[in-house]
Amino acid sequence: MADDLPRPPGSGDREDRPGEAPTEPPAGGYQPPTGYPTTPTQPGGYPAQPGAYGYGPAGWYPPGPQTETTATAALVIAIAGFFVCPPVGAIVAWVLANSAEAKIQASGGRLTGADQARAARIIAIVELVLTALVVLVGVIGVIWALNANPSSGSFN
Repeated sequence: MADDLPRPPGSGDREDRPGEAPTEPPAGGYQPPTGYPTTPTQPGGYPAQPGAYGYGPAGWYPPGPQTETTATAALVIAIAGFFVCPPVGAIVAWVLANSAEAKIQASGGRLTGADQARAARIIAIVELVLTALVVLVGVIGVIWALNANPSSGSFN
């Protein structure tokens, strides 16, 4: 019933200034400016849950750049391929590194990981060169071994 009583002009009610925004904050405290969301939202307009990505103690903040997962995979495969299966791992890492580099350049700064892709490409090239050297040394060794044996007779 006390709410039904008229208030004096200038008491801060919006009723005494229809169509105008209040000049002082309401009794509840600070209100964000109009046009801004009052609750942080996820893509699709749903409210963000506390602890979700993009929602912290200071409120909503835009997500930072993310590392391209293909660049990380290329680096892991390049390193592991060095010990497991050098030529196959090197070729796969090289293809993934090139793909990651293209995605990173096309993202316009949203994706990072160019250094990982570059490192994977360098490791893949080193693997391929070392594999080629091992194969070349092996072929030369076989030829030398066949020529050194006079009983074989095929290369005399």
